[in-house]
Amino acid sequence: MAVGMAATRSRIRNAAAAGVRVARALYSRWRLLPQADRDRIAPLAEDAKDKALGVRGAADRPLAEAELRTANESLAAALVESAEADPEIDEEEVGRLREDLRRELDRLASADIKASRTDREASRPPG
Repeated sequence: MAVGMAATRSRIRNAAAAGVRVARALYSRWRLLPQADRDRIAPLAEDAKDKALGVRGAADRPLAEAELRTANESLAAALVESAEADPEIDEEEVGRLREDLRRELDRLASADIKASRTDREASRPPG
């Protein structure tokens, strides 16, 4: 039983860590934008950063992870919109960016699903 709980905690930590990694990657992409674009979506970047920093010590971890996931998705969408609006970025590059960001968000969703399944399995009574 203790081994199962340890595995559950490990998967939950991994899900949170995946969210933090995605936020870090998105924030890095945001920092590379031209100043005008950075200024326009700065609140979204700061929100993702703040949520990533807060998830570790959150009293309500599932809520903090959900808020981080939402912040990451919002920042990713804003990054794609910025790329689409930039006349120097062609459609192929925008498509690659969209796919890269989708993979990052899918990886985060996959980690969340694994943690959620493990949490439910651990809460079932044996037998």
